[in-house]
Amino acid sequence: MWTDGVAAIDYTHAFYPEMAPAHLAFVLLLKGIAPPPLQGFRYAELGCGQGLTTNLLACLHSDARFEAVDVLPSHIAGARALAEESGHDNVQFFEETFAAFAGRGGQDLDIIALHGVWSWVSDENRRILLDIIGRRLKPGGAVFLSYNCLPGWAADMPVRHLLLERVAAEHGPLPQRIDRALDFMRRLSQQGGYFDHAPSAAALLESLRGKTDNYIAHEYLNRDWSPFYHADIAAQMAGLDFAASATVLDHLDGWRLSSEAAALVAEAEGAARETLRDTLTYTRFRRDIFVREPRHLSKAERREHLGALRFGLIVPRNDVPESATSSTGDQVLPAALYIPLVDALVEPKSLDQLAAQLPHPFDAIVEALMVLVSLGAAAPSLGEGDAERCRRFNGAVLARNRHSPDIRQLAVTIWGTGLVVDVLDRLFLLAEREGADPTAFAWMVLTERGKRLRRDGRWLETAEDNLAELKRLHGDFVRLRRGRLAALGINPAR
Repeated sequence: MWTDGVAAIDYTHAFYPEMAPAHLAFVLLLKGIAPPPLQGFRYAELGCGQGLTTNLLACLHSDARFEAVDVLPSHIAGARALAEESGHDNVQFFEETFAAFAGRGGQDLDIIALHGVWSWVSDENRRILLDIIGRRLKPGGAVFLSYNCLPGWAADMPVRHLLLERVAAEHGPLPQRIDRALDFMRRLSQQGGYFDHAPSAAALLESLRGKTDNYIAHEYLNRDWSPFYHADIAAQMAGLDFAASATVLDHLDGWRLSSEAAALVAEAEGAARETLRDTLTYTRFRRDIFVREPRHLSKAERREHLGALRFGLIVPRNDVPESATSSTGDQVLPAALYIPLVDALVEPKSLDQLAAQLPHPFDAIVEALMVLVSLGAAAPSLGEGDAERCRRFNGAVLARNRHSPDIRQLAVTIWGTGLVVDVLDRLFLLAEREGADPTAFAWMVLTERGKRLRRDGRWLETAEDNLAELKRLHGDFVRLRRGRLAALGINPAR
């Protein structure tokens, strides 16, 4: 079992856009490698948690087939219920161990995704995962594998060890044990010693104070927990080649490495080059893509495949930054290129369409898109999703928000990806779906959750003050965001 120690608490709901087929295709094409089929593909997520990523992708890719496995019954029950409420007919969720899933067999796969799981399971389970990959991944198929990595984790590993020990020493429900352990660790860090020599350790503890108990339990409290050097991972992926990082920023050396550092990295070869890059960028979490029998494209083929990808803004036009801070210093986005590009991306377009519209070289547009994707301002897509499927999925997600705010993403038809929507905006959309007064409905839900609003740094005490603030916030929602959501295909009507 890969969850020994944390089976009493569920993992968080999250959609990971780097696992989307369009994103995988983009980063593979940046390296000149043919992506898996982009239509009618078969996709499996191993260790799917709450299954939100698989469910959202199944909503967006009606012609593909998805399967996902997790050992926690509550995870799979929730994932199956969401799939049923959304009317999905192209996804299967399995509540079983990796060993049982491996014994089940199945059709060959184009994409296999494992988010974080590799760092949280035993050596035995890693062997089983490798067996699944070895038997079921097609030639040309891709594996997305994200994991905690070294040397970025080296200085902070004692924090995880001490936290695990302290949680084990506490008594009571797991969330209470976690809270008491974090308080103990905070007091411990104030006494110096190791914490004086590893300042990032205290920063890690402070960051954990803002995380949910669910996140902490599954990220840090598994019995098996290991960070890895990239070279060790690559050596284990027998029969697969490391193809690309799914973190687009890793493809922009000028944003992460000085010219001197980049020259040093270039002196190494193969997996050693990635380890040097991780060392110089102090990387703690990698998102690697491995491919079986990769096909390397000619320049003309790469250009053709990239040209067919669509891109669109996933933030309001005015929220796109004019500059950004990177590890190599402030990066100003040249206005002559970025202003017309961002304006063009208000409506999703293929790279070919952008190249025809903008007076800039194709490669310059590609690099600018890499920057915008890295900044979370734009995303690649394979085309518009099925509007009716997305409507059903969004309706099911909003209905769940009546009782829990855990699912934050809604499916965006025209982008083919997920969009994080503010918790109050989700309640306003749900009120619209239910035909209820938005401010009264939102206040009823917040009251049931024991929540109040803040304004100007102070809590609002009375129902009247909270309702007045909700009315103001709903006005902002209607004026500033509702029209954009509707334009994106997010219409929650029954």
